[in-house]
Amino acid sequence: MTRSLCASWMAALLCVLPDFAAHACTTRPLPPAALPDSLELPKGSRVTQAWSCKDKLGEQLVLATLSTNSQPLPPSQSEAELTFLKFRQTPLGWKRDWQARDFLHDQPAQRTNELILLGDYDGDGQADVFLAYAIPGLPAEPDEGKLLVFYKDQKYAIRGAVARTPSDFGSRKLSANFLTLPQAIQTQAFRLWDKLNSPHH
Repeated sequence: MTRSLCASWMAALLCVLPDFAAHACTTRPLPPAALPDSLELPKGSRVTQAWSCKDKLGEQLVLATLSTNSQPLPPSQSEAELTFLKFRQTPLGWKRDWQARDFLHDQPAQRTNELILLGDYDGDGQADVFLAYAIPGLPAEPDEGKLLVFYKDQKYAIRGAVARTPSDFGSRKLSANFLTLPQAIQTQAFRLWDKLNSPHH
């Protein structure tokens, strides 16, 4: 099932990468019951993770939600929707800055594992967001890894096959704009991808 930052591979990641500690913007987890009622979430979804961080622009919230169809669907159709959302507190209330969606199969609530890292990783006073997850493939296919970076609310990505066993080989493809990111953000993203691509992610 989906796990929090305390999940085993995530805890190992933070031990391996001590410089992931944000320079500013102290991050804290929030239980779903503590979230503002005014947030506009996908219909029929449940919150699986929620993180808060206050940067120089104000309070930021990053959420992961999962919604599943109540009726079985053919294999060619998605059975669940994974959504990440970022909200920012303004004088007029909570404003959604972006959302990222993915469509999953075969009851992914039993099988997916998402990591959210939220903090100021390049020291500019603004929160940076890293989202990492792997979608299990069919028995004869590799798992599909995705790492999304939201820097100043613009999306950058690494995608590719991730190793399932020590004998597997992974692959990665960068979005066209990825190398325009500051070096500190690129470095963190590549390290996180390497961890995601380990056989025991």
